[in-house]
Amino acid sequence: MKNQVLLPIFFLLTLFVYQAQAQCPLGDVTLATQAQVDNFVADYPMCQDISGDLLIGGTGVGSPSDITDISGLQVTSVGGSLRIQHNPLLTSLDGLDMLTSVNAAVSIFNNASLTDLTGLDALMFIGKNLSILNNDGLTSLTGLNSLTSVVSINISFNPMLMSLTGLEGITAIAGFLNIESNGITSMAGLDNLESIGGDFDIRDNLSLTSLDGLENLMIVQGSFYIFANFQLTSIEGLTSLMDICGQFQMFKHVVTDCAVAIMCVLTQDENFDQFVQTDGSTCADAAQIMAQVQAANLDCDAAEAAAVVCNPLSTELIDMDVRLEGRTAVLSWETATETNNQGFEIQRSKDGLSWENISWQEGNGNSNIVQTYTYTDYNTYRGLNYYRLQQIDFDGTAAYSPTVTITASTVSTIDVYPNPASDFLVVSGLDGRTIDEVIIHNISGKEVLKLEDANNVIDISNLEPGMYVAVIIADFDEKFIKLVVE
Repeated sequence: MKNQVLLPIFFLLTLFVYQAQAQCPLGDVTLATQAQVDNFVADYPMCQDISGDLLIGGTGVGSPSDITDISGLQVTSVGGSLRIQHNPLLTSLDGLDMLTSVNAAVSIFNNASLTDLTGLDALMFIGKNLSILNNDGLTSLTGLNSLTSVVSINISFNPMLMSLTGLEGITAIAGFLNIESNGITSMAGLDNLESIGGDFDIRDNLSLTSLDGLENLMIVQGSFYIFANFQLTSIEGLTSLMDICGQFQMFKHVVTDCAVAIMCVLTQDENFDQFVQTDGSTCADAAQIMAQVQAANLDCDAAEAAAVVCNPLSTELIDMDVRLEGRTAVLSWETATETNNQGFEIQRSKDGLSWENISWQEGNGNSNIVQTYTYTDYNTYRGLNYYRLQQIDFDGTAAYSPTVTITASTVSTIDVYPNPASDFLVVSGLDGRTIDEVIIHNISGKEVLKLEDANNVIDISNLEPGMYVAVIIADFDEKFIKLVVE
């Protein structure tokens, strides 16, 4: 009898200890010494989801860590940023093998003994920027092979880094890409990259001889700078590049091969000469470049026809922004002037490549005063969302705005608000899906509202004040809520 009483107590104690060990500390986690790493592993052996930032390493160049081993960590997600910095003795990232997502930025900075990034092999999603800076012993990006989603990338001041191999999962970058002062000889590793939403800067890579690896790059929506890569002799790797929306600047190179289609487009700019300053015999000015392009028998008419993404807007766009409210994205933009502006197609994308029209906003035709526009997207995708405007004139001429991004929660959940409500309900968090069915019952169980193929805003203005139960069905997800109507 005594054992029968003690057994449930022992079970409850065991369960309590297990839950305590599995629970991560709330907020940020800082592991600045090996002792702190060891204590964390002992205290939280099954901690997987860190809600805030995770810092592994010292606080500055003058305060390095003594960390040599992080293999006991079991982290699968970081709600804030991940910083691995000032670890002169750390040789491996084993211990981050289970990490799949970081909702903010990832920074790998000043880790002199790291030779590769093995240990990050499961990492697929970074909600903001990836920075790999000042790692003197880093020779490879192996370990990032699963990464498919990141806003911007900065890989700089890694003198032993010979290759970008490891970034093959990246097909689109919404923000900037900066490759500076590394030991690379080509751009191999970026072989699947198709678009860059911001600036692309290739600078001071003293061993770089070619741009091979960029053959699939089609669009740079910012400016493209190629500076002081002194051994670079060819830009042949840019064979698929159709548009550079900002400036193209090439400076301090002995480039002798400029026969790529993008040069057909760029040399039509009357100011092009100021963008190219080289010591090359065939790439020094627009006339020489065009002569080489024509000698290569490239079709300049086809190249110019393909260059549509960067047509200037007939509206003067002075501000464009997107902010997140829960799982809802609010897009806003302002124009200083408008000429023949019929309106804007609002477009959304999962990857920055394939776009869908999600709404239309009427323009103001001709205007010389500031006009403000907003649009609310209730149906965001989990993770990264890209937005742009296709501005259309009354004569059908169309042009695109720059791209903006927002990162929605990676947790799959349907949200319904407000509650209490009176006139309408808003459904968000559908991850691009449509609502199959909405069913609302009153407190007696009687069905009072049923909608099929509903939109994200549900009219409940005909319901009497009281308590209801609502179910929202989208694909295989069902959301039940107790609803108060006022």
